[in-house]
This record gives sequence, C-alpha cells and structure tokens, in this order.
Amino acid sequence: MKKKVETLKENEEYVKAYDDSKFEKPSVTADIVIFEIFDSEENNYRKISEKKLKVLLIQRGMEPFKDCYALPGGFVRPGENVCKAAERELQEETNLNCNFLEQFGTYSDPERDPRRWVITNGFMALVSSNHEIIKAGDDASAAKWFDVSFKEVNGEWLLRLTHEEDVICARLKEISSQWDVKKKFKTIESDDIAFDHQLIIADAIIQLRKWITETHIAFRLLPEKFTLRELQQIHESVLDTKLLVPAFRRKVALLVEDTGEMTGDAGHRPAVLYREKLQSGGRENE
Repeated sequence: MKKKVETLKENEEYVKAYDDSKFEKPSVTADIVIFEIFDSEENNYRKISEKKLKVLLIQRGMEPFKDCYALPGGFVRPGENVCKAAERELQEETNLNCNFLEQFGTYSDPERDPRRWVITNGFMALVSSNHEIIKAGDDASAAKWFDVSFKEVNGEWLLRLTHEEDVICARLKEISSQWDVKKKFKTIESDDIAFDHQLIIADAIIQLRKWITETHIAFRLLPEKFTLRELQQIHESVLDTKLLVPAFRRKVALLVEDTGEMTGDAGHRPAVLYREKLQSGGRENE
C-alpha cells in the first residue's frame, strides 16, 4: 500500500511537469452511417414490394464542402467519450431512434478535413422500418434517404447513392493485402461527397454484409413481427444478391419462432408472422 501511494505521488509530479506542446492535438469527431430498409413503390397492389437498403445523408449548409452531402456527425465535446458523442449527434442531427449503434472504424488521414487534423470514428446505426420524420441539424440544409449500391465492376468498386434526381457516385479501389482481416479501399474519384465519407460508407456496407451473415443483426432492421419472406428480403437487399428460398429458410429456422398470427394484407395470400427467438441469457450480441 505504501509503495502504491509513493507511485501515485510520483505520477502526479510527472504529470504536472510534463510538457505536451511538442505534440499536435487533433480534433475528434463521430460520423454515423444510418441504414434503414424501405419498401419499393409498386403500382400493382397484388405484387409484394421489394426491399431497398437506404442510407441517410445530410446536405451541408456551410463550408467546408458547402452543398455537398455528408454523414450526420460532429465533434466530441470536452468530458465526453466518442460513443456518447455519437449518441448525442444522432439525436441532435436526425431526431431518429435507433436500436443499434456500433463503432466499426477510425479514419485519421491528416488531409481528410481541410480545416485541421481531425480524426473521426465511424459508427453504424440501424433503424427498424419506422420511417420517422428526420430533422436536419443547424448546419445542414437538407436530410435525405439515398438508395445504396456498392458493387465491384471491372476491377473497381462503384458506390452509387440515389435519391430521386440526386445521384452521387464514387469510384474506389481495393487495396487490401492477403493479411488484412477486412477490405480496405482508397478513393479514385468522388462526386459531391464531403470529406472522406465515401470511404466510411463503403466500409459500413462491407461491415453490414459481414455482420448480417454472421450475427442476428438483420432483426434490427425489422419490426417485432415479420414474415420469412421479409427476413429474406432484408438479407438480399443488404447482400445485393438473390438467395434460394429453401436454403435460406433452413439457415434461419433456429433463429425464429412462430407467433401464431397471420398477415392480413389485401391482395396477398396470408403468411405466417414470426419473431426473433430469444437465446438463453437474452439476445445474442450483434
């Protein structure tokens, strides 16, 4: 105990005398990639709507990158950790209630922000088909949901974000080595996306695709009760591929349970409603 007290006193003296002026101090931010699944608009009411993955972007109302689209986010305040900052910014900039918020990456390129050295932390948030009214923050002129497409084409990765007449594109090159545990990208060309947010969005899509195949995260994009078709559509929308019905249903059979209820949608054959099966000890970690 005596040794510990002596050590604490030595530490206090060291901290008082320590000069950190030779080290540049970067600012720290949190940027949030918010995903939600929307039904596509169908003219034929008898046809079951497809699901579309969308990401929320805000249009910046001030410099830098005025009028460009960006992810919701902001600076970490004194006395605040980065996770609390992400939760606060999510509420202040969008007014959305999300049931999943997880950090997935850190971005520290000294040139990523023209103002100064800013290290940002990428967070992924999921919204479960509530379609709440979004509220753009004070520094944003608009907030919109964009359709998401991210595919490899002729050796490059094309990120395409679409909202009605607004189309935003970025071309990325994969720079992963055989030792990397996840894909890495660099920007070849980016159109109307602020900072390096095209890289953050690309990383979030890749991470979501990984999580949806390995965890229960798909249920965070669904209401409490859903059909197996809706669950499959969630997977197909995120993975951007069609899945075989029998194989998919075998895969999820142990993850869901029958509610004993049926859908009552006009024009469609009634379908069984399911819910996520709770694991022993509560929900599995996503």
